[in-house]
Amino acid sequence: MKIAFTSCFSATVFAQQPIWRQILAHKPDALVLTGDSIYIDELTHPTHPKAMADFEFLRLVAAKYRQQLAQADFAALIAAVPTYAIWDDHDFLWNECYEEKAIQKKVYAGHIRASRALFNAYCAHLEGRQQFPADDSDARLWDADEPAPGYRRVVLDVPGGAAVHLHLTDGRSWRVNRTLLGAKQRTDIGLAMEAAPAHTLHLVASGSVIEAHKGDQWGSFEDLAWLRELAKEHCIACLSGDIHANDFHRIPTDNGRMVYDFTASGAAIRRAIWIGTECQNFGLLDIDATALRGQWFRFGKPAALTPVTIDRSSWQLQS
Repeated sequence: MKIAFTSCFSATVFAQQPIWRQILAHKPDALVLTGDSIYIDELTHPTHPKAMADFEFLRLVAAKYRQQLAQADFAALIAAVPTYAIWDDHDFLWNECYEEKAIQKKVYAGHIRASRALFNAYCAHLEGRQQFPADDSDARLWDADEPAPGYRRVVLDVPGGAAVHLHLTDGRSWRVNRTLLGAKQRTDIGLAMEAAPAHTLHLVASGSVIEAHKGDQWGSFEDLAWLRELAKEHCIACLSGDIHANDFHRIPTDNGRMVYDFTASGAAIRRAIWIGTECQNFGLLDIDATALRGQWFRFGKPAALTPVTIDRSSWQLQS
């Protein structure tokens, strides 16, 4: 099984997005998008989204999703490959809305409701469950009790191999103080891992990187200790985004086992969103019953980052 993964792209910054053709050429069995499928806070509107009325905000964000879904290479890829997405700050609200405690402010309640509705509709479109609303007045976008995307688990089929479970996390809806995922989401993930067959490979999709890094990271939250505890008993590899670069880290647990963090970020964006070096980054996992192999690509060619192989039985990195 091949799983492609990437994050951070904008049809406003790059109308042409060749990365999707590059990914499709590898014939992946699944694609995981780890956040920032749009940039709500791009400098393309005279009014910052946080200052917009709720309906104006919904119209702005809906238009961005429609623009991305209409991008020809992206549309061709998601039509051919099962695709799953989580969100991060730029497709939730705006850059580092966590810092201003936006989810705790009533003034943004309408924005958050609209953002939830639009992201849920985007995921439904990606997964082939329902077309994205063509009209902003569509009733699906106006549920007063629109749920957060929350946590979802997807069981992926590896022919003749041990199970692979994809855990789609929501790292924005309950990110308060030193809590990243929230107690219920952590409980649900833990129970799902406990109930899984032995030797299941658990892929945790995260908008933030796990290892310490400039800016956003699990290390700033109590959830990292929780994840390391889970990794003492389970084979956990994270697919992360956010940093507009490719990266790989090993995070040790107290008993010597590892959490592996595969980062691929910057599919169609610049290093500083609309300025700086152009990015075209993605990662590819090749999984069978014996090993997990990961490699990274930049502008369609193997990146400088050394490919890795992890033995599924010992859960150790192979030399």
